[in-house]
Amino acid sequence: MKQKWSGLIEKWRARPGSAGLAAALGGLAMLLILLSELLPGQSQADPPGAAEPVQSAELYQTQLEQRLSELIVQIEGAGQTAVMITLESGEETIYALDTQSGQTQSQQTHVLLDDGTALEQIVYFPAVCGVAVVCDGGGDVRVAARITELISSLLDVPANRICVEQRSR
Repeated sequence: MKQKWSGLIEKWRARPGSAGLAAALGGLAMLLILLSELLPGQSQADPPGAAEPVQSAELYQTQLEQRLSELIVQIEGAGQTAVMITLESGEETIYALDTQSGQTQSQQTHVLLDDGTALEQIVYFPAVCGVAVVCDGGGDVRVAARITELISSLLDVPANRICVEQRSR
């Protein structure tokens, strides 16, 4: 394959005016690259910060419940498990600020994106307020204690805000 390409290159070099043709093709290629950058297209990436939020508070709550349920099922004696989590409030968003300082005063304004929305700097998800677990082994004090300790250490929720109950059969 290498011989084939090198043979073609040598044939082009031997032709009169091939240097001008190569220069013209190179210039055309650079022009196409420049035009592809200037023209808006479907393949251009969105500007940073313009994407939708990664997840909502409800999705966050649902994912926490699902992951906790999957983990608790693996505790010996827990059995089939259902988990419910309550959150303190909705998510809190901190927006980026631009500070302009003068000699006697300073002024802060929100950084705005091209579409007029404010640039999100940090999004805090709501804190967990309480956790309820209903499982087959919830009536066993040892199983309930292990589940309570697990939830308390994972979510930093005090034990008095965690309730583990026996599942009805």
